[in-house]
Amino acid sequence: MTDTVVTSLDVRALRAADSTAIADLYLHDRHFLRMWEPEEADEFFTGPGQREAVESTLRECASGRMLAWVIVAGGEIVGRVNLNNLAMGPLRSCSIGYWVAQRYGGRGYASFAVESALDIAFHDLNLHRVDAFARLDNARSLRVLEKNGFRTVGVSRGHLHVGGRWQDEIYLQKLAPWDDGVQLEPTFATSIPGES
Repeated sequence: MTDTVVTSLDVRALRAADSTAIADLYLHDRHFLRMWEPEEADEFFTGPGQREAVESTLRECASGRMLAWVIVAGGEIVGRVNLNNLAMGPLRSCSIGYWVAQRYGGRGYASFAVESALDIAFHDLNLHRVDAFARLDNARSLRVLEKNGFRTVGVSRGHLHVGGRWQDEIYLQKLAPWDDGVQLEPTFATSIPGES
């Protein structure tokens, strides 16, 4: 993709057929990701490795534990966004994870994807809170979260093993726009399948 103007930007559900495009993105960014992501085996950066990873993610989605999407700009997959560890009942929360390939960074794609995922979290799932983590030295990721209304809660010491050591991460969260400190779910909520 060149620096031409993107005429379309979308977030759509992850599909098994996306594994090849995602593998290409990961392979291209392999060196860059070493400083931000846990170490992965060589197989992870191949078509078959990503097919296995995507299938595992889709099983998690089918179980109701997560939702996963790809970020599509100008018809090309440029990244991913997930809602992880979905919890209902009195917790009603999840954590968000997102990634945009390095060559597509700085164009607002991650901000758009996070905004889209938050809309689903708060209005379709009726969640009360979304958590996020980012390293202090990851200014772009922190900016994405702050632009989407996340507030810093504290520091999670030794949160993730990356680059040969345990890294501290900033813990951020965003409460639902309908939060009043009392109600369990919004007044506009409809029942969620499987919940009574």
